[in-house]
Amino acid sequence: MHPSHFVLHTRGAGEKEWANADLAAGNGDLVAFGRPFLANPDLVERLQTDAALNAADAITFYTRGAKGYTDYPMMARVRS
Repeated sequence: MHPSHFVLHTRGAGEKEWANADLAAGNGDLVAFGRPFLANPDLVERLQTDAALNAADAITFYTRGAKGYTDYPMMARVRS
């Protein structure tokens, strides 16, 4: 694929199911996950394990301070 034909696909909430469906249908080469990354610092791991996602708190977007940017909980890890 030539770099000038690369397609970034975005459309809303960033759910795993539609992202995989869009990629499989050829609707893009990459799907962007913006807000889900804010609320889930471990988003990649959550998507890989089908774990529940934290909901983003839109009231805290574009405000000062850590609230809404760095205070979301990480997924609990099982210790062996």
